[in-house]
Amino acid sequence: MIYTRGNKRDFDSWAADGNEGWSYKDVLPYFQKLEHSTVPDAYPGYAGKDGPLSVSYIPFKSQIAKLFVEAATGSGIPYVDYNGPEQIGVSFIQSTTKNGYRDSTNAAYLYPLTNRTNLHVKKKSQVTKVLIDRDTKRAVGVQFYHNRKYYTVKARNEVILSAGAIGSPHILMLSGVGPKRHLQEKGIKPIVDLPVGYNFQDHTAAGALTFMVNNTSSMMLERMLSLEHFMEYQ
Repeated sequence: MIYTRGNKRDFDSWAADGNEGWSYKDVLPYFQKLEHSTVPDAYPGYAGKDGPLSVSYIPFKSQIAKLFVEAATGSGIPYVDYNGPEQIGVSFIQSTTKNGYRDSTNAAYLYPLTNRTNLHVKKKSQVTKVLIDRDTKRAVGVQFYHNRKYYTVKARNEVILSAGAIGSPHILMLSGVGPKRHLQEKGIKPIVDLPVGYNFQDHTAAGALTFMVNNTSSMMLERMLSLEHFMEYQ
């Protein structure tokens, strides 16, 4: 739910490597198109206002979080909109939430369009491979597993693969796109020899700061797991 676009230099480095259309300047309009930002101090001209996905500060800010931001800004660290042009600084978390609820892909994109005749959502189904034409190297359909049977869906225009940082490389390799030697070891006929998945970078976080406080401003796990808080959860 934490919403962070990513660093500008990462996108620009992908474009510099020959991936046309992936510079930050190129992708920024698409970020703005999906966003419905209600962040009051968002950097002017960077946040989208009319998109389907709600982006906001989390409704609850603990006292310890407020004190942390206050201490950082008091030490000369700037308060920034980290989805703006500068990411070095301090900020409260922006998240894809609306009125305290998670604004998921389903809620923002699928649910409002359930009456469309050209939209079909297949539940309890798992994509097993993208069907690729060996001559043209073009995706022409998808194979999926449902109720102990395999099915094939053909595509007229395009196939969009969006299965996450682990799922997407997995499906590509099952489809014959990946390191040739590795695919052959697994009994998969290679179609395109590419180092799929080899540039995977884990999303790391470091809890490097420890604070001792002399009051009850901190968030304690025991209090968060109380029956009262469970009843308030939505």
